Amino acid sequence: MAHVATITIDHTKVPGDLTDYVGLIVPDGSAGYSALYALCLEGGGDIRLFKSDDTTELAREIVSFSVSAETGEIHYRYTGTLSSSVDTDIHVYADGSSSDYAVGATYGRNAVWSDYEFVSHDGGGGDSTGNGNTGTSVGSPSIGGATGKVGSGTELNGSSQWFTYTGIPVTVPATVTSWQKSDTPNTLAGLYDGDPSENDWDFYLEAGGYYFFVKNTGGSSYRLDGTATVVADTWNHLATVFASGTTKLYENASLSDSASQTAKYGEITTIGDNGPTYSGREWNGTLDEIRVKNSESSANEITAGYNNQDSYSTFYSVAAVGGGSTPAQAARRGAVMMM
Repeated sequence: MAHVATITIDHTKVPGDLTDYVGLIVPDGSAGYSALYALCLEGGGDIRLFKSDDTTELAREIVSFSVSAETGEIHYRYTGTLSSSVDTDIHVYADGSSSDYAVGATYGRNAVWSDYEFVSHDGGGGDSTGNGNTGTSVGSPSIGGATGKVGSGTELNGSSQWFTYTGIPVTVPATVTSWQKSDTPNTLAGLYDGDPSENDWDFYLEAGGYYFFVKNTGGSSYRLDGTATVVADTWNHLATVFASGTTKLYENASLSDSASQTAKYGEITTIGDNGPTYSGREWNGTLDEIRVKNSESSANEITAGYNNQDSYSTFYSVAAVGGGSTPAQAARRGAVMMM
């Protein structure tokens, strides 16, 4: 394997030291990826990630990777401490021949999401955790057919399209995050909802703002109110944190509201709608990168994740290493396109 690129994370984008941070790399047309594109297989199965010691390998998921188009989406788990005081280097390796890891391998996909219950990179349908929480689409939306905030997303039509689930567990502690944009932010629309028989979840958009109803362990309902004004066709990041004695709502990495309440056990049964209890609340817009984590995310983790996904090109820089060159890169692209 050859060391073909170095990813350098800007420590100023990490507000506090983080443990086992799950990060994002988006290969693009930057010159720093020239050696990678010159050597790597189409699909990226031979990509390996290491800490700067060139010994400690990192689990990663190759969601997509195209040599010919110079695009990609890679998620990784940085084991140990990601520093907020010094820049962190990740070394990218490839050999042009190795097969991708099995999803259950030590450094394969599932290991990235070992403390997650559900991860959908396409906005609703798939699940990258290995837990099998795959959704059933209603109304035949084009899953992954829209441009997402990170890679591809799913656009729903606001009238007849959403996803249903047997029940994605959300226990305390937990963190639910998502990216979404609405085409009609002043129209009542459900983002995700829980078990209709319990009426324990109700997360929706109304009059240009987000609202979240949930029950506490005693069965009483309470509400978290968003403070950000939702603008049409604009991406927003939400993070709802459930912990013992508190529930918090973050919008674009800023704390909007909190309640001194412990949420009862819940589950997500619909995404893109508020379920059968409330008809006519279908989401009109695009959903992307929906995650349910089985632990409480800190404000620092939420901010770092937002910085990484909102503007990957400022979260890290990339430098080419090894024998890549512009002619070699072009030749390889041409060979791939002719295959």
